[in-house]
Amino acid sequence: MAKSIFELAYRYVEPSIKRLLVLKLAERNIPPIVIAEKLGISPSLVSRYVKGERGVFLKVFKHPDLVQRIEQVSEKIALGELEGIRLQIEVNRLVLKTLADKHVCGLHRMVDETVNPVTCNICPTLFTENP
Repeated sequence: MAKSIFELAYRYVEPSIKRLLVLKLAERNIPPIVIAEKLGISPSLVSRYVKGERGVFLKVFKHPDLVQRIEQVSEKIALGELEGIRLQIEVNRLVLKTLADKHVCGLHRMVDETVNPVTCNICPTLFTENP
């Protein structure tokens, strides 16, 4: 059976985005325990992100537009301007934008051979805002 794009987002995309958020916050010398509190994750998960044990399937660095948006979000987190529900919304927006921009098609093909990245338009159809 085909892998749901929502399963793909939950298992691979969101952790990859959170990993880069953790790394960007760590670059600002924010202690891991504080990063965990700000992101609502465990300190051990912060450690796993930093060590590259989680959130490595999507090569976020290959997408400069996504990196830039993650840097903007991390700056707002560091300044205390983004937390709680508003932070969850921003992370989810990053996930949806990543899907809509077809940054996940190759990964989707790896886990589901029935997906053809050239002809598949599931994500742009579902996650692109209509004017």
